[in-house]
Amino acid sequence: MTGAEDIRGSAGRVVEQAAAARWATVAAFFLNGTVFGVWATQIPLLKNRLDLSPAVLGVALLCLAVGALTAMIASGPLLGRLGSAPVTRVTALLFAGFLPLPALVPDVVTLCIVLALFGASGGTMDVAMNAQGALVERRLGRPIMSSLHGMWSLGGLAGAGLGGLLLPLMAPAAQAALVSVGLVALFLALQGRFLADRNASTGGLVLPDRKTLLLGLLAALSFMSEGAILDWSAIHLRDDLGAPASLAGMGFGVFCAAMAAGRFSGDRLRHRFGGATLMSGGGLLAAAGLGLVLAAGVVADGSPLLAMAGFGLTGIGLSNIVPVLFSTAGAVESGHADHAVAAVSTMGYTGVLAGPPLVGFIAQATSLATAFALIAVLALFVAVAAARAVPRQAL
Repeated sequence: MTGAEDIRGSAGRVVEQAAAARWATVAAFFLNGTVFGVWATQIPLLKNRLDLSPAVLGVALLCLAVGALTAMIASGPLLGRLGSAPVTRVTALLFAGFLPLPALVPDVVTLCIVLALFGASGGTMDVAMNAQGALVERRLGRPIMSSLHGMWSLGGLAGAGLGGLLLPLMAPAAQAALVSVGLVALFLALQGRFLADRNASTGGLVLPDRKTLLLGLLAALSFMSEGAILDWSAIHLRDDLGAPASLAGMGFGVFCAAMAAGRFSGDRLRHRFGGATLMSGGGLLAAAGLGLVLAAGVVADGSPLLAMAGFGLTGIGLSNIVPVLFSTAGAVESGHADHAVAAVSTMGYTGVLAGPPLVGFIAQATSLATAFALIAVLALFVAVAAARAVPRQAL
């Protein structure tokens, strides 16, 4: 066998390993999304069982967010020492394993502790699986990050659907345990295929450079927009546009479905047009979608259906921005890709936390329509900044 044949054979094995690792990474994203989907169905039951006021429930949910954010900050050094594969394995099992516990806790203090641990495992897993996805993408030599995030969205829909179907049939803890066992079984069947990525990093804290900070800022703005629509779309449809309660909640459903569809087509579009073009176009579409939402409030008597179409267009526009940003962070050439992914994840999650209350403050001072207009401006900023933050060439 010649040297050229050896090289081709080695390259072929690398691609085969990466293709197998892709399925393991798909399972990780699906598990993470499904756990969050099931958890969403348990929150109202938890509130009633422990007789929590809205304020106390808010504090408990804040513990989950603080746990996730703290873990994300610490995940860069952890991944630098251990690599994304073992961290994804351990945190996936922990995240799924914690799912039944909130339904069993006896009091608020225990609930806050459990939710902090639940958030920490999910936050660390989020960083690790995105780092693994970026590694698989580099080994394959073609985009896959959008479809991975699409599997997260699909998992969220599956978790919410399973939660709704199983809750009338069994206790919340039993429902969560059943889903958890199924997810763990699926994950264990595939997790051995992850790519090893341990490097020479000492695992110490690495401050993000300017490029990583820009990626993180754009991720925060994108997540902020998603969080604003999650928490405020139904209120806008009901209170401002007069939609019936049965229709108001569909605004976010249309947004999620459109986002999932956009993500499953995003890798192909990125391969053809490049990440910068995909992000710029997405930002413009998101701004146009929010423009439709605003236009719906101008027409006579409002138009909920026009607003829902606007939310759908916004979902398509935002769908591939975060996957492209994570992929770009995972491809940094400084040798600190794990730290870059952790920094972008942390800043992005900060946007999720800050977006909904910021919209509330703006709506209180002016109107909800004004808040959505500002979100549209942020989407335009993302569209303009994409050329500076993301390489133009297709992968």
